[in-house]
Amino acid sequence: MKLSSKRLSTVSIINTVAALSLALGVIVSCKSDDPTTTTTNQSIQGNWRISAININPAVVQNGVSFSEIVSPLNLLENNCIGSTTLTFSNGTVTNNATSISACTSSTNSKLLVNNIFGSSTSYTETDNQLTIRGPQTVTATKTITGSTAMLVTSLSVNPANQPTPTSYTMVLTKQ
Repeated sequence: MKLSSKRLSTVSIINTVAALSLALGVIVSCKSDDPTTTTTNQSIQGNWRISAININPAVVQNGVSFSEIVSPLNLLENNCIGSTTLTFSNGTVTNNATSISACTSSTNSKLLVNNIFGSSTSYTETDNQLTIRGPQTVTATKTITGSTAMLVTSLSVNPANQPTPTSYTMVLTKQ
């Protein structure tokens, strides 16, 4: 497969995921299966970067399976997502994707970040739950261990009228 067809497939997948996030209120995250690693009473407040967005089951586009979408986007679009900082402060979430040079021509990366953490995004949290209210409202299970936050949510995705329970995992790294 040529790089241009890989790019086209990746862009198609990103557009599909972005559309799902708008239409269905998708936010992604991860949850630890081992309750002994869960740290309670830690706040999401602070600066974070998106390390991964995992999808289970994987999305298949043009015969290519994607279970994680940040890495291919970073490869194709100048590490825009990897360079973007999310700031959670006093109930408000902001991102700097529009002001960093890595994102100047990174259309799909900015679309993905802004579909989840757009302007006027707010949040509330408890020990193990994070609710984000922005372009959509989504509640995710929150686990913070050390400098890693994992957020988990699931919903039924309905491609071709075949509802499929799908888990979305967003992994954030503290800055």
